[in-house]
This record gives sequence, C-alpha cells and structure tokens, in this order.
Amino acid sequence: MPADAKRMSPAAVRILRAAAELIALRGYSATSTRDIAAAVGVEQPAIYKHFSAKRDILAALVRLALDWPLELIDELTASPAPAVVRLHRWLQESLDHLHASPYVLVSILVTPELQEDSFTKERKLISQMEHALVGLIETAQGEGDVRAMNPLSAARMVQALFDALALPEIAVSPDEIVEFAMTALLSNPKRLVKIRSAADALTIETERRDTAI
Repeated sequence: MPADAKRMSPAAVRILRAAAELIALRGYSATSTRDIAAAVGVEQPAIYKHFSAKRDILAALVRLALDWPLELIDELTASPAPAVVRLHRWLQESLDHLHASPYVLVSILVTPELQEDSFTKERKLISQMEHALVGLIETAQGEGDVRAMNPLSAARMVQALFDALALPEIAVSPDEIVEFAMTALLSNPKRLVKIRSAADALTIETERRDTAI
C-alpha cells in the first residue's frame, strides 16, 4: 500500500492517524487493531479492508515519514551547492515535513519492534537516510564547514534531535532544532546566517509529501 497520504482513502488516513497516536502513547505491542478500530469508530474487521495486519500499519507510517526526505536528500546530493548548505536545507525541509504529523515521528523513533525480522524493509529505509546524512556531513567536513568528529556519531546526534518533535505538547519548533544542530556542527557557527540564506535560496524539484494524517 502506498504511504503517500494523498493516495490513500480517507478511511485509511483515519486509521493511520489513530494508530500513530496510540503507538506513540502506548507502544506498538500494547496497541491492538481492536484498539485502533475503537479509536477510529469502526468495527475491527474494517481495519483489514485497508491493512492486512497491524505490522502493515506501522510499516506505512515509516514509509509515510521517510519516503519524501529520502527523495529530497537524493536530489540535494546531486546539487553543486556546498554540502553544508545542502545539509541545512535537508534538515529544515525534513523537520517541517515531519512536524506536520509528530505522532508519526515518535512511532518510528521509539518503536523497538522495528528490530523484528518482519520490518527489514523499513529498517533499510532508516539506514538509507542515516547513510545519506553521514555522506553529507563527511563532505561538509572535507570542505571545512563542519568540525572534525565522527560523522556517524554526528548523524545520529542530529537524528536524535528529531525526537524533540515527538509530542505536540512539547513546544520545540523545526527552526529551533535546525539552528541548534547546525550551530553544534559548524566549524564556524558565525557563518550560520549566510548558510541559512544560501539554503533557503536552493531550488528543489521534489514535491513535499503530506504527513498531516
């Protein structure tokens, strides 16, 4: 089933919205399809008209959140702009994208069941994003714009900041996260204003996906 909310039926979107919130608050294992159906206001069999199993719901949430950032980072990788500029733009766009549906984000980042064999494809998506982020950081280090540190550690610390969007009641904006992350990464944080301006000026072709499920 495609993860793009624009291609889903209204009923499937309601199921994902309810499931994302329940998984965020209770955990994946403690959330049943019966619980999801009750939250949507339908009988349990109605869930299976759209998703064959509970795991397909979590898999759809992972794809819904990550497909577009992965497409965007592929496009930015081919851009001639300095890597630090591309990194800033990717962080801003990705956080704005995920901020539209914060419960989706927390469902991904804090769901230990994603380590199960049945979620191999979804883990691959998460690994692809991490690998691409590491590549941007390494390139920016080579260009002298990002300070010397383990690029994998840097990528994971940046990704950990995404969790600040996890719950709507936590008032941390994407802009604040980007500024915090870039200030920590930059060799010369005083250049952040110019980097932000250059990042905002980048033209991107990839259309942002709607995560406001």
